[in-house]
Amino acid sequence: MDSPQEQNGRVRRNRHHGFSAIFAGLFLIMLGGLLFLASQGIISWDKWWQLFLIGLGVILLIDVFIRYLQDRSIGFQAGRVIAGLVLIIIGTAFFLSAVNWWALIIVAVGVVILIVGVWRRSVDK
Repeated sequence: MDSPQEQNGRVRRNRHHGFSAIFAGLFLIMLGGLLFLASQGIISWDKWWQLFLIGLGVILLIDVFIRYLQDRSIGFQAGRVIAGLVLIIIGTAFFLSAVNWWALIIVAVGVVILIVGVWRRSVDK
């Protein structure tokens, strides 16, 4: 018979497995949708990867939000939030042809990291 710690670990792993399925499902829906739109000429092949970066960033943020709402014991995942926001910022910069604004984008990323860090410290107290 398994110890309570082993049973608890197995339950926790199974619970997190569902989160992986949500992320994978959203990822495949977004990828398939973008490829379909590009193949139909609705979006250009030159722009689909920029929308992919934006979509991937949004999916990361949705994933963090769902994980936090379902299991607050895992805490806030600042790394995923930062990665999601960086992907959204980079994708949007290329999509809007703002690639010459890299200095401002770097500043925006720094501000986001600072806000997340301050917010995380205030939540941990």
